[in-house]
Amino acid sequence: METIAELLTEDKETTGKITFQLTEPKVFDKNIKDVTVFYKLVGESRFKFFRSNAFELVFLHLTEDWMRQAKVDLGGVNCLGGIDVELAWDEEKNTMSVRGRGEDKFVTVTALHMDN
Repeated sequence: METIAELLTEDKETTGKITFQLTEPKVFDKNIKDVTVFYKLVGESRFKFFRSNAFELVFLHLTEDWMRQAKVDLGGVNCLGGIDVELAWDEEKNTMSVRGRGEDKFVTVTALHMDN
């Protein structure tokens, strides 16, 4: 079985989209401070996806010149049975979409862009 990080291939450094299901129980366990789902270097870019101690999913995309960060509060998502996640990025913006398994609508956020 392919890991989520393996979806981030070299050809997706500047533009890409990955979709996956997140079912790891520790991601949804509020007693665990934070959980890194993946951290990967792709060319000159760094990608990190984790659940913070504030119970938010966080998608970070860093380059030498800028950082983009998107957050979704899991408190508003039905996490029972896991969640569907879609991460997308290009030269203009990054987005993260999350929905509970079996739900119709995604919660979609656009990343904040900060120059280094």
